[in-house]
Amino acid sequence: MSEPAKQEIALVFNAPNMATAVRLVLAGVIAWLLLQGGATEILIAGILLIVAGITDGIDGFLARRLGQSTLGGSIFDLVTDQLLIMPALILSIKAGLFARTDSLMPFNPYPYAVISLIAGVTVLVGVVTFIWKNRTRRVEFPPPTKTAKLIFCLWIPTLAIAILGIGPDILLAAFMYMSIIATIVGFTTYLKKANYVFTD
Repeated sequence: MSEPAKQEIALVFNAPNMATAVRLVLAGVIAWLLLQGGATEILIAGILLIVAGITDGIDGFLARRLGQSTLGGSIFDLVTDQLLIMPALILSIKAGLFARTDSLMPFNPYPYAVISLIAGVTVLVGVVTFIWKNRTRRVEFPPPTKTAKLIFCLWIPTLAIAILGIGPDILLAAFMYMSIIATIVGFTTYLKKANYVFTD
């Protein structure tokens, strides 16, 4: 029995992918604003982060509603999420926006940051590995689990609370702890589901 043909990874600029492209552009703008470090720039970065988070729900909704879900779109969405979160997280830490939780988290903010960044880098490595293997043979693309999708839903408000200085310190700390737990659980479930990408 012959091996199934490899899947085509094509990026069609339909409505869902345009929404994802907006998020990618916003990721660059947010990173640039955080790099500037001024109060106004940080405020705008926080607002744009919320807008970018909303586009993540919009692209998925459009893909399902319009029947335009594609492999290329799924990969584009996954990579864009990481390119939004990771630079914003690193630059927020550099700007001292997590300093207000120093008394509420040991070694703040590194438990939250390191776990989040490890998860993000692993996802990106997994995507590159998948694309590389898919050149010569069929490899099923592992869609994120529901638990893994929860991670992004916590990462965005956690970053937004830090960047915009919303609420008391305990609120930010609570979101950081919830993000740590969700990232560990979601990352573990996704890695179990998708480990074949790395091992096959």
